[in-house]
Amino acid sequence: MFRSRLFLLPVLAALTLVPAHAQIRPIYDLGANGLSQVLERLQTTASVLHTGAHPDDEDSAFLARMTRGDNARVAYLSLNRGEGGQNIIGPELFDALGVIRTEELLQARRLDGAEQFFTRTFDYGFSKTLTEAKAKWNERDVLGDMVRVIRTFRPLVIYSRFTGTPADGHGQHQMAGYVTPLAFRAAADPSQFPEQIAGGLRPWQALKLYRSSGGGGRPDAGGLPTVQVQEGILDPVAGRSFAEISLEGRSQHKTQEMGTIELRGPVASTLMRVETVADAPGAEKSIFDGLDVSVPGLAVLAGLPAGTLRGELQAIDAAARKALAGYTVLNPAAIIPVLADGLTATRAARAAVRTLQGRSEAKDDADFLLGFKERDFADALARAAGVVVDPLADADTVVQGTTVGVSIRTFLPEGSLVQVASTVLRGPGGWTIATAAAPPPAGGGGGGFGRRETPANEARYTVAVPADAPLTQPYYLRQARRGDSYAWSDGGPLTLPFAPPLLTADVTLTIGGVAVPVSKPVMFRYADRVRGELRRDVNIVPAVTVGVDSKLMIVPTGTAPFQQRVVIKATSFSSAPVSGTLQLTLPQGWTASPASVPFSLRADGDRTSAIFTVTAPPRRVAGTFDITATAAVGGATLSQDVQEISYPHIQTHRLYAPATVSVRVFDLTVAPVAVGYVMGSGDQVPDALRRMGVGVTLIDDETLATGDLGRFDTIVVGVRASEARPAFVANNGRLLEYMQKGGTLIVQYQQTDYEARNLPPYPAQAPQNARVTDESAPVRILSPTHPVFSYPNAITAADFDNWVQERTLYSFVSFDERYVPLLETADPGEMPQNGGEVYARVGMGQYVYTSYAWFRQLPAGVPGAYRQVANLISLAKAPK
Repeated sequence: MFRSRLFLLPVLAALTLVPAHAQIRPIYDLGANGLSQVLERLQTTASVLHTGAHPDDEDSAFLARMTRGDNARVAYLSLNRGEGGQNIIGPELFDALGVIRTEELLQARRLDGAEQFFTRTFDYGFSKTLTEAKAKWNERDVLGDMVRVIRTFRPLVIYSRFTGTPADGHGQHQMAGYVTPLAFRAAADPSQFPEQIAGGLRPWQALKLYRSSGGGGRPDAGGLPTVQVQEGILDPVAGRSFAEISLEGRSQHKTQEMGTIELRGPVASTLMRVETVADAPGAEKSIFDGLDVSVPGLAVLAGLPAGTLRGELQAIDAAARKALAGYTVLNPAAIIPVLADGLTATRAARAAVRTLQGRSEAKDDADFLLGFKERDFADALARAAGVVVDPLADADTVVQGTTVGVSIRTFLPEGSLVQVASTVLRGPGGWTIATAAAPPPAGGGGGGFGRRETPANEARYTVAVPADAPLTQPYYLRQARRGDSYAWSDGGPLTLPFAPPLLTADVTLTIGGVAVPVSKPVMFRYADRVRGELRRDVNIVPAVTVGVDSKLMIVPTGTAPFQQRVVIKATSFSSAPVSGTLQLTLPQGWTASPASVPFSLRADGDRTSAIFTVTAPPRRVAGTFDITATAAVGGATLSQDVQEISYPHIQTHRLYAPATVSVRVFDLTVAPVAVGYVMGSGDQVPDALRRMGVGVTLIDDETLATGDLGRFDTIVVGVRASEARPAFVANNGRLLEYMQKGGTLIVQYQQTDYEARNLPPYPAQAPQNARVTDESAPVRILSPTHPVFSYPNAITAADFDNWVQERTLYSFVSFDERYVPLLETADPGEMPQNGGEVYARVGMGQYVYTSYAWFRQLPAGVPGAYRQVANLISLAKAPK
């Protein structure tokens, strides 16, 4: 399928419709490279769907080769969004981390050229068995979501990254490999998921099913037919191999620290053919062998009788071939007439399909495939004509009940014969869109150095947003999760990464005598003084959000009044002044001082805060209570908090939730200790320590190198600090000296580099798979009289109840005899592990390595986790 494209430098302007949620520039879709790919794609109907479990599971080199080498329609279906992983770049975990990783997948797809889909599953963390995955996820729901994607995308070939066996490792990998063959068959069966058929989808029979042969391209023991997909081939237009392009995409998985070298040279993926309903040969050179994916073969591929649409398809094919043969990068407009002929022929073929007799399913499939040809001819015409449609909004955030200006701007080369026939701005139902005079939108007019942009055509609109317009947030987070699956709303954009853009510009052009539609999302453009031009999606936001400094409050049981500070934060998204009062709604018997605080915000982006002292009643019992923060503004009561997720490599997203503090009351005591903390990655443990009333000092790099560490009774090291904090590694000798002089060092889980660099005080090994993934796995206390379990809280088995996601990660499996194992646990059917928490004396001081998942339990408010961590940091004051 791969053809060399011998063209010159990519010099054309960007013409591709860039998805609204891709921050990275689609460099391989621009200029001569982009147009040449569209011209080659005109000559094939090839398509493939690749399946896996997580972000980063995809065979990226395969995707790039299929999309940019074979010019196929390609998509990656990930079961989940990676919410259960760790975050090396920030504090976000769970749902918020899933949003970032979804964006990172989209950045990768902009480079390798594929599309992206998901099922509704939530990544509950590492698991070891298919049985656990089936227990966490409803198999029927997962199958139905995968079938929906297949019926929507309609691939000819499906490629499963996994086998569905224990050889896949991760239990979620096994689930992806197990469900894919079931979906391959179920998607073609009209009796399966009939509600999808009633909703407008049709059964779809993919023609081949492949799976990965495993790492290193090893041959399959079962003797299945194999095909090698070569990915190290150089694309002469891009000047890079498909493998290089794919590795650039994998480096977008920044939360997973997956930046990598972009390797050159021979690279191949070995695929095993598992099932086929086509007349495929035993020995294959391409996954499309045995399938006629040429344009003349479109009718038979769709199920129409041989010879149907012969003339129309030959005309389309001839135009596509002539356009490619006649294309030169320095004069792309020369192929406009032949592309116009091809677009006209494609539209004639679609009209002819509607008049055919025979099976409606075959006619629908033919029209489906012809629809892509029509889209590609229109795209090629706009690119060849040098057209750029660039719709811009005045702002990226629009308050409910207000307006925003939009300009649809069309740029044409000098002397162009292209005409703008019409412009239309589309928005959600209930919005009012009116034409307006045309001053340039904010952030859209200046070209720098006093220059201004002058489009060939500009249409200006005023958009009125209803007061009850839904706030913009990921569609799958609008409802509360049901266990480990998202609750999708009926009629929502199911299986997509995010909802489509709110505003879309449709421009109809006349190019070469034919009407050419161009559709682009409306975006906001601004200049960052360091990074240059940036673009953001248009989001609907409230006038004011109300938040709290901490969503969790820890209160010990007792008989004396207990006071804790709560900070209410108010943020304005409104350009007009906003004023009101802030107050707390408290459980019965609780009080707050002051009762309320007035506030005033003058403009968009203004923030204020108010401090309240909350007093718990003197006699209180264990339990869970809520405290709600509210803002009274103009007769309305607002109580919606926002979490803004913003990183340079992704689009900005906002997650909304009630402004509520969850209060956990339980038996808890902490010794009076001075704690220093070495931050790790995604680390929220210092906040948890402060909730317990512990004074915590974050130890910066300078303090690690030269500061007085002896002023701390206890130093706690955050998760994965050996990766995230070079100064921690460089100054490990000072921490050893700190313990020699009597200090207590608590090290939370680190990855394998920790012991590989000889950072523990005594030898130990913690391989990657040394973990206990069942958060309910029984835990045995090996040394009940040790201060870790007796001071100042008496720890029992009950303190391991109600944990979330995992017991341990990267436990020691072999260790020096000077370490004392403290706890023992195991996943079902496995040998007990006793290296998850170990204690050692180091000189006059103490050392604990604890791989138990405190970094997850503490933000979740698990009482037993707080009691055990209180004991760990109190070791310095424990009776000897």
